[in-house]
Amino acid sequence: MNLPILSTLANLVQAAQVAVPSDPTAEGTFWFPVQASTLAPKSDWTFYYIYWISAFFTALIVAAMIFMAIRYRYRKGVWDGEESPGHGLALELTWSGIPFLLTIAMWYTGFKSYMYGDTPPPNGYEIQVKARQWNWEFIYPNGAKSTELHLPVEQDVTFVMSSADVLHSFWIPAFRVKKDIVPGRYTKTWVHSTLEGQYTLFCTEYCGKDHSQMMAQVFVEDQATFDGWVAKQANPYLDEDGQPFTPVAIGEKIYGQHCFACHSIDGSAVVGPSWKGSWGTERTFENGDTRLFDENYFKESLLDPGAQVVKGFPPAMTSYRGVFKDSEIDGLIAYIKSLGN
Repeated sequence: MNLPILSTLANLVQAAQVAVPSDPTAEGTFWFPVQASTLAPKSDWTFYYIYWISAFFTALIVAAMIFMAIRYRYRKGVWDGEESPGHGLALELTWSGIPFLLTIAMWYTGFKSYMYGDTPPPNGYEIQVKARQWNWEFIYPNGAKSTELHLPVEQDVTFVMSSADVLHSFWIPAFRVKKDIVPGRYTKTWVHSTLEGQYTLFCTEYCGKDHSQMMAQVFVEDQATFDGWVAKQANPYLDEDGQPFTPVAIGEKIYGQHCFACHSIDGSAVVGPSWKGSWGTERTFENGDTRLFDENYFKESLLDPGAQVVKGFPPAMTSYRGVFKDSEIDGLIAYIKSLGN
């Protein structure tokens, strides 16, 4: 079974259903979701130009083949053959020149749209994108962090992207924006969104077991709504009344953003061991050592997960060094303790 191909096909099917623009008159097409950025019309024009040129010449060639097969089929006594022409300069120049000019136009329009999408504007609003198995984190200029991507409509936004582990790829179908995120280096892309609404971000490079679940919601909002959301995210651990979260509530929120894909809270084993009833138990590692699941073990596991791998589980976890503040780690510890047996 080819998992990368199956995962990509699943993403493509879902992509046709995820664009939910706020404008009810905005529609996608058979091939593409709604156009929600300035790049989308340019990219789509190139696709349809190539598509219709290819469709026209395919139909022309197939029709000519069928005509020749019928018109010049062998019939006894009707046609015994004749000498074939050896060379036709005008004909050869025509069937070489026209495709050449058409393919030059294909290259030129494709090059223009590629360079447009690959050249971030100099003064765009900058968002840091952190990709890891198997989630996304977005960091805004005021320090706000979120696993949802929020964008202001009609504004240039530049994404500065990095990976904490393996190769990932940033793809928002409604924007026609796709860029690989390569371990050990920064890559950039950008978008100027034109349509408010909710969309979906996918990873389109096979990055491991839960690659197909590595998605994030994208919200395009008016400037006032966006500014309010970013300001609130700068201090995300306040309830609706402005009161600070308890440590357990902080841990629960972080679990829902970062940890749920690998650690269950119902006792079932997924990528990593379950957190339910784990506090205070003995962990047995692949090398035969054991250790008590306590505060020190948990923090060390976050910062250096490959040092001690629990027996029966793969070394799939990446380091969260620099991701969580001490108060957030304390919240996760309090949340795990609260899960009980």
